[in-house]
Amino acid sequence: KAYTLSDGTKAVLAKLDSPVTIRFFCSRSADASAETVFLKNYASKVEDLINEFRQTAKGNIIVEKIDPKPDSDAEDKARLNGVEGAPLGNGDKFYLGLSVSRLNDNQTIPFLSPARERELEYDLARAITRVVTPEKPVIGIMSALQVFGMPSNPMMMQMGQRGSEPWAVVSELQRDFTVRNVPMSADKIDDDIRVLMLVHPKEISEAAQFAIDQFILEDRCLAVNAFSYQRS
Repeated sequence: KAYTLSDGTKAVLAKLDSPVTIRFFCSRSADASAETVFLKNYASKVEDLINEFRQTAKGNIIVEKIDPKPDSDAEDKARLNGVEGAPLGNGDKFYLGLSVSRLNDNQTIPFLSPARERELEYDLARAITRVVTPEKPVIGIMSALQVFGMPSNPMMMQMGQRGSEPWAVVSELQRDFTVRNVPMSADKIDDDIRVLMLVHPKEISEAAQFAIDQFILEDRCLAVNAFSYQRS
């Protein structure tokens, strides 16, 4: 199922109500070598996937295929779109990237690395989502743990201690969403929060439990990660 789109991708494409343009830059005319043959073979896989997106979107995906030959207008266009050429052993550059645009919004994948082949569909769907919804949806996280990390303070530094970074899942969510810390004592979930995530809500207050009940009743979403969930 390498080229079978996931349900999530199909849902993203089904919501398109106006055309999105994908500009696919590939150095097809590059001289044959072991490097370029490998990259061109991978480019064919990328093109197949883009075609799957186009067919599933039913007219709302426009695909432009561009060969950025050296010192050409096409190469200038690649650079203007943020696509970067990967240096080859002979000193030349091989372009293999794409840009996704809708109206004045643009997202670029500067180089489509074969090492990310398994994430290719995800990366492309993410780029489309970003141009369609430039305003990031809000996700709330309620937890008794330090999922947002802990900033350093002078007292900690004097004791030889440093603050901690946010959890990896939080950092990843922050790439695509506005992530808000919801206190364990909250008596209301803000109206603009689309999804609420609970991570180990130990000793959650009665007021917060009631707020979560109201959140669910308002037909908003609730993502529960029950690491030892315990009601007080």
